[in-house]
Amino acid sequence: MKQILPGIFTWSWLSPKHGYNFNGYAFKSNEGLIVIDPATMDSSDLGLLEKLGTPTQIILTNKDHERMAYELRERFGAKIHINKKDTQPLKQFPDYTYEDGDILPGNLRAINISNNKSPGETALLWLLGKGILFIGDAIIGWPPGEFSLLPSFIFKNPELAKYSIRTLLDYEFDTVLVGDGECVLTGGKEAIKRFLDRRDVHLTLPVR
Repeated sequence: MKQILPGIFTWSWLSPKHGYNFNGYAFKSNEGLIVIDPATMDSSDLGLLEKLGTPTQIILTNKDHERMAYELRERFGAKIHINKKDTQPLKQFPDYTYEDGDILPGNLRAINISNNKSPGETALLWLLGKGILFIGDAIIGWPPGEFSLLPSFIFKNPELAKYSIRTLLDYEFDTVLVGDGECVLTGGKEAIKRFLDRRDVHLTLPVR
Protein backbone atom coordinates (compact mmCIF):
# COMPACT_ATOMS: atom_id res chain seq x y z
CA MET A 1 0.00 0.00 0.00
CA LYS A 2 1.23 3.49 -0.82
CA GLN A 3 -0.02 7.06 -0.78
CA ILE A 4 -0.65 7.94 -4.43
CA LEU A 5 -1.95 11.46 -3.70
CA PRO A 6 -2.21 13.42 -0.46
CA GLY A 7 -4.72 11.52 1.66
CA ILE A 8 -5.43 8.85 -0.98
CA PHE A 9 -3.91 5.39 -0.60
CA THR A 10 -3.74 2.55 -3.10
CA TRP A 11 -2.66 -1.08 -3.32
CA SER A 12 -2.47 -3.44 -6.29
CA TRP A 13 -2.67 -7.07 -7.35
CA LEU A 14 -1.11 -8.13 -10.66
CA SER A 15 -3.56 -10.15 -12.74
CA PRO A 16 -1.74 -12.89 -14.71
CA LYS A 17 -4.71 -13.16 -17.06
CA HIS A 18 -4.70 -9.48 -17.93
CA GLY A 19 -1.06 -8.52 -17.49
CA TYR A 20 -1.79 -5.34 -15.53
CA ASN A 21 -2.62 -4.36 -11.95
CA PHE A 22 -6.03 -4.41 -10.31
CA ASN A 23 -6.10 -1.43 -7.94
CA GLY A 24 -7.97 -0.59 -4.75
CA TYR A 25 -8.22 2.80 -3.05
CA ALA A 26 -8.89 4.21 0.42
CA PHE A 27 -9.22 7.69 1.91
CA LYS A 28 -10.55 9.26 5.09
CA SER A 29 -13.75 11.30 5.08
CA ASN A 30 -16.40 12.65 7.43
CA GLU A 31 -18.18 9.31 7.00
CA GLY A 32 -15.10 7.35 8.03
CA LEU A 33 -12.61 5.43 5.91
CA ILE A 34 -13.88 5.01 2.33
CA VAL A 35 -12.69 2.04 0.29
CA ILE A 36 -13.20 1.85 -3.48
CA ASP A 37 -13.03 -1.41 -5.48
CA PRO A 38 -10.93 -3.28 -2.88
CA ALA A 39 -8.37 -5.31 -4.81
CA THR A 40 -6.86 -8.44 -3.31
CA MET A 41 -4.46 -7.52 -0.51
CA ASP A 42 -1.89 -9.45 1.45
CA SER A 43 -1.55 -9.33 5.23
CA SER A 44 0.88 -6.42 5.00
CA ASP A 45 -1.52 -4.27 2.98
CA LEU A 46 -4.40 -5.26 5.24
CA GLY A 47 -2.37 -4.18 8.27
CA LEU A 48 -1.61 -0.84 6.65
CA LEU A 49 -5.29 -0.38 5.83
CA GLU A 50 -6.17 -0.94 9.49
CA LYS A 51 -3.63 1.70 10.50
CA LEU A 52 -5.50 4.22 8.36
CA GLY A 53 -8.69 3.49 10.28
CA THR A 54 -11.70 1.24 10.26
CA PRO A 55 -13.30 0.98 6.80
CA THR A 56 -16.91 2.13 7.10
CA GLN A 57 -18.01 2.35 3.46
CA ILE A 58 -17.05 0.24 0.42
CA ILE A 59 -18.06 1.68 -2.95
CA LEU A 60 -18.02 -0.56 -6.02
CA THR A 61 -17.87 0.87 -9.52
CA ASN A 62 -19.33 -2.26 -11.14
CA LYS A 63 -20.47 -5.82 -10.45
CA ASP A 64 -17.08 -7.31 -11.34
CA HIS A 65 -15.21 -5.33 -8.68
CA GLU A 66 -16.59 -7.15 -5.65
CA ARG A 67 -13.03 -8.36 -5.09
CA MET A 68 -12.42 -8.31 -1.30
CA ALA A 69 -15.57 -6.33 -0.45
CA TYR A 70 -17.29 -9.12 1.49
CA GLU A 71 -14.17 -10.03 3.48
CA LEU A 72 -13.80 -6.38 4.50
CA ARG A 73 -17.48 -6.14 5.39
CA GLU A 74 -17.23 -9.21 7.59
CA ARG A 75 -14.02 -8.02 9.24
CA PHE A 76 -14.91 -4.36 9.80
CA GLY A 77 -18.68 -4.08 9.42
CA ALA A 78 -18.30 -1.75 6.43
CA LYS A 79 -21.34 -1.07 4.26
CA ILE A 80 -21.21 -1.98 0.55
CA HIS A 81 -22.62 0.38 -2.11
CA ILE A 82 -23.17 -0.45 -5.80
CA ASN A 83 -25.16 0.97 -8.70
CA LYS A 84 -28.71 -0.44 -8.59
CA LYS A 85 -28.32 -1.59 -12.22
CA ASP A 86 -25.50 -3.94 -11.18
CA THR A 87 -27.04 -5.80 -8.27
CA GLN A 88 -27.46 -8.99 -10.34
CA PRO A 89 -25.59 -11.21 -10.27
CA LEU A 90 -23.57 -10.57 -7.11
CA LYS A 91 -22.09 -13.11 -4.71
CA GLN A 92 -23.81 -11.37 -1.79
CA PHE A 93 -26.35 -8.59 -1.31
CA PRO A 94 -25.04 -5.02 -1.06
CA ASP A 95 -26.07 -2.81 1.85
CA TYR A 96 -27.02 0.16 -0.33
CA THR A 97 -27.60 0.94 -4.00
CA TYR A 98 -27.09 4.22 -5.79
CA GLU A 99 -28.11 5.84 -9.07
CA ASP A 100 -26.56 8.20 -11.60
CA GLY A 101 -25.98 11.61 -10.07
CA ASP A 102 -26.19 10.49 -6.45
CA ILE A 103 -23.71 11.91 -3.93
CA LEU A 104 -22.15 8.97 -2.11
CA PRO A 105 -20.18 8.75 1.16
CA GLY A 106 -16.90 10.60 0.85
CA ASN A 107 -18.63 13.30 -1.25
CA LEU A 108 -18.28 11.21 -4.41
CA ARG A 109 -20.63 11.90 -7.32
CA ALA A 110 -21.80 8.80 -9.19
CA ILE A 111 -21.55 9.06 -13.00
CA ASN A 112 -23.15 6.11 -14.77
CA ILE A 113 -21.40 5.23 -18.04
CA SER A 114 -23.91 3.58 -20.34
CA ASN A 115 -23.31 0.87 -22.97
CA ASN A 116 -20.44 -0.60 -21.01
CA LYS A 117 -19.71 -4.19 -20.08
CA SER A 118 -22.27 -3.97 -17.29
CA PRO A 119 -25.26 -1.59 -17.10
CA GLY A 120 -24.19 -0.14 -13.76
CA GLU A 121 -20.63 0.82 -14.73
CA THR A 122 -19.93 4.01 -12.76
CA ALA A 123 -17.20 6.60 -12.42
CA LEU A 124 -16.84 8.42 -9.10
CA LEU A 125 -15.97 12.12 -9.13
CA TRP A 126 -14.35 13.69 -6.08
CA LEU A 127 -14.32 17.48 -6.21
CA LEU A 128 -10.98 17.83 -4.48
CA GLY A 129 -8.37 20.20 -5.89
CA LYS A 130 -8.65 20.11 -9.69
CA GLY A 131 -10.93 17.07 -9.49
CA ILE A 132 -10.23 13.35 -9.06
CA LEU A 133 -12.05 10.68 -11.07
CA PHE A 134 -12.14 7.03 -9.98
CA ILE A 135 -12.96 4.67 -12.86
CA GLY A 136 -13.71 0.94 -12.74
CA ASP A 137 -13.72 -0.92 -16.06
CA ALA A 138 -15.05 1.77 -18.42
CA ILE A 139 -11.48 2.54 -19.46
CA ILE A 140 -8.23 0.78 -18.60
CA GLY A 141 -5.02 2.65 -17.75
CA TRP A 142 -2.88 1.20 -20.51
CA PRO A 143 -0.44 1.93 -22.07
CA PRO A 144 0.98 4.01 -19.21
CA GLY A 145 -0.22 7.60 -19.50
CA GLU A 146 -3.03 6.65 -21.88
CA PHE A 147 -6.36 4.82 -21.81
CA SER A 148 -7.84 1.89 -23.71
CA LEU A 149 -10.98 -0.21 -23.80
CA LEU A 150 -11.23 -3.86 -22.90
CA PRO A 151 -11.32 -6.23 -25.94
CA SER A 152 -14.23 -5.53 -28.29
CA PHE A 153 -15.91 -8.92 -27.76
CA ILE A 154 -16.72 -7.90 -24.18
CA PHE A 155 -19.19 -5.23 -25.33
CA LYS A 156 -22.55 -5.57 -27.02
CA ASN A 157 -21.70 -2.51 -29.08
CA PRO A 158 -17.99 -1.51 -28.91
CA GLU A 159 -18.53 1.78 -30.73
CA LEU A 160 -21.23 2.86 -28.28
CA ALA A 161 -19.03 1.75 -25.37
CA LYS A 162 -16.33 4.12 -26.58
CA TYR A 163 -18.75 6.94 -27.38
CA SER A 164 -20.32 6.78 -23.92
CA ILE A 165 -16.99 7.78 -22.36
CA ARG A 166 -17.68 11.28 -23.71
CA THR A 167 -20.07 11.87 -20.82
CA LEU A 168 -17.01 12.26 -18.58
CA LEU A 169 -15.94 15.37 -20.48
CA ASP A 170 -18.92 17.21 -18.98
CA TYR A 171 -17.09 17.24 -15.62
CA GLU A 172 -13.97 18.94 -14.33
CA PHE A 173 -11.09 16.70 -13.24
CA ASP A 174 -7.35 16.37 -13.74
CA THR A 175 -6.51 13.05 -12.05
CA VAL A 176 -7.86 9.67 -13.18
CA LEU A 177 -7.42 6.77 -10.75
CA VAL A 178 -8.24 3.52 -12.52
CA GLY A 179 -9.42 0.22 -11.12
CA ASP A 180 -7.28 -1.57 -13.70
CA GLY A 181 -3.88 -0.56 -15.09
CA GLU A 182 -1.87 2.62 -14.59
CA CYS A 183 -3.28 5.84 -13.16
CA VAL A 184 -2.90 9.26 -14.76
CA LEU A 185 -2.19 11.72 -11.97
CA THR A 186 -2.13 14.90 -14.07
CA GLY A 187 -3.66 15.61 -17.45
CA GLY A 188 -6.24 12.85 -17.05
CA LYS A 189 -8.99 14.68 -18.91
CA GLU A 190 -6.66 15.38 -21.82
CA ALA A 191 -5.70 11.68 -21.86
CA ILE A 192 -9.39 10.78 -22.19
CA LYS A 193 -9.71 13.21 -25.10
CA ARG A 194 -6.73 11.52 -26.79
CA PHE A 195 -8.36 8.15 -26.22
CA LEU A 196 -11.56 9.35 -27.88
CA ASP A 197 -9.58 10.59 -30.89
CA ARG A 198 -7.85 7.23 -31.43
CA ARG A 199 -9.28 4.65 -33.82
CA ASP A 200 -7.60 1.55 -32.37
CA VAL A 201 -8.55 1.61 -28.69
CA HIS A 202 -9.10 -2.04 -27.73
CA LEU A 203 -6.60 -4.01 -25.66
CA THR A 204 -5.23 -7.41 -26.57
CA LEU A 205 -4.94 -9.48 -23.40
CA PRO A 206 -2.69 -10.09 -21.69
CA VAL A 207 -1.02 -6.76 -22.31
CA ARG A 208 2.70 -6.79 -23.01
